[in-house]
Amino acid sequence: MSRDAHFPASAHPDPPSTPGAAPAGKPALLSQRTALILFIAVGVGIGIGMLTFFAEKSYPKAAIACVVAAGTCTVGLHSLID
Repeated sequence: MSRDAHFPASAHPDPPSTPGAAPAGKPALLSQRTALILFIAVGVGIGIGMLTFFAEKSYPKAAIACVVAAGTCTVGLHSLID
C-alpha cells in the first residue's frame, strides 16, 4: 500500500490477515490447544502407568493409574493453559 506524502496516515489500518485459517470447506477436527493438552496428558498417563507397573507388577493397577493420571492431567492443563 503506497501512501501519498501530502495526506496523513489512515486512522484505520488494514485488518491483519489470519495466517492459520482453515479452508472454508472443512473445519479443523481439534484446535491446537486441545491437541496439545491431550498429547501431554496421554504422555503423562503412559509414563505413570509404566512406573506403576514396574513398581507393582500388576497390569490392572497400572491401567487404573494411567487413566487417572491422564484424566487429572487433562483437567489440570485445561485450567492452566489459556
